[in-house]
Amino acid sequence: MAQADLAQRAKSLLDELALAPRFSGSVEESGARALCRAELERAGFECRELPFEYSQWPGRWGPPIAAAFQAATILAVAHMAVHYGPLAALVVGAALLSALIFASGDAKRRWTAQLPLHRARSANLEAKRGNPEVWLVAHVDSKSQTVPMLIRIASSVALAIITALSFIVLLLSLVGLSLVVPVWHALAIGAIVGVLPSMLCFVRNESNGAVDNASGVVAILLAAQSASAPRDLGVLITSGEELGLAGARAWAGAHAWADSAQPGIKVLNCDTVDDAGAWRCMHTGPRPKRIAAAAETIAGGLGVRLPMGRLIPGILADSMAFADLGIDAVTLSRGTLSTLARIHTRRDNSNALTGTGAAEASVLLSALAKELG
Repeated sequence: MAQADLAQRAKSLLDELALAPRFSGSVEESGARALCRAELERAGFECRELPFEYSQWPGRWGPPIAAAFQAATILAVAHMAVHYGPLAALVVGAALLSALIFASGDAKRRWTAQLPLHRARSANLEAKRGNPEVWLVAHVDSKSQTVPMLIRIASSVALAIITALSFIVLLLSLVGLSLVVPVWHALAIGAIVGVLPSMLCFVRNESNGAVDNASGVVAILLAAQSASAPRDLGVLITSGEELGLAGARAWAGAHAWADSAQPGIKVLNCDTVDDAGAWRCMHTGPRPKRIAAAAETIAGGLGVRLPMGRLIPGILADSMAFADLGIDAVTLSRGTLSTLARIHTRRDNSNALTGTGAAEASVLLSALAKELG
């Protein structure tokens, strides 16, 4: 799908962007953003940096605290079911789970922008050509974690399954199936084991972030420079994605998308593109029908599989910030379990990439942007 010279260009940009870790607000991230600006200005885009301020606290501590609260809910439900009966356990469980859902929703809407704890500053790079309805988005910041992404996702999925099983067991208990009562001890142990990776997952700055997400940045840069891209096009290089989608939320919240001058924008986010693995076009909230139809058309024309599905549990992506505001948005990604095992570790460097994945992603993105524009 991608020519050799395009892959070679992608590899060169990947090596340059992933020379060092690029924590949000760092000098290294600023240098990477300057490289992106130079590339986009050469392609005829008008660029500007948009500073923003945010709280790092939700991104650093929100996930482990939320996981701990979810596990504590399962333990509380198990205790109530064994000692006070299934009805009392159901009431307590529903109340605690509702509180967690409410707090998580409020955190997404307000905490990153407004919380006074651990304030920091960074900047997004906005580039426009013409009057764009389609925006290509990728985050340039990187981070590492004490627990690899693959294990953290497994922890999130395990907690979700155990939570669902707990309520199923409660319902069975309510209809009189007392044989399920001993299962509570197994569920409690499962919750404790399952939550440990998430609780011990702390943010560091020791990953060069090649696949996450220099690959996505390179893909949208090459797509924007492509002769097949639409003339009217927007590009957004965000910061703070690794800390609660801070940059995307700041940028999306600052624009009046309901204004008649900017009706119905579409966002194509690119995050984590390896050289191998299956392509995924992921969304949250209602299915973005216009993008889904365009993806099906483009995939058929290029002879690739580009299935549309929901975002993998435990993963955050900038497209979520737009979907939360009712904007059609997807995240294009490609990888394997090995890819997830590298993300947020020191092994995520450009030595593991040839550039073919980012080059192929750029072809998909430029074609999608033209179809949607």
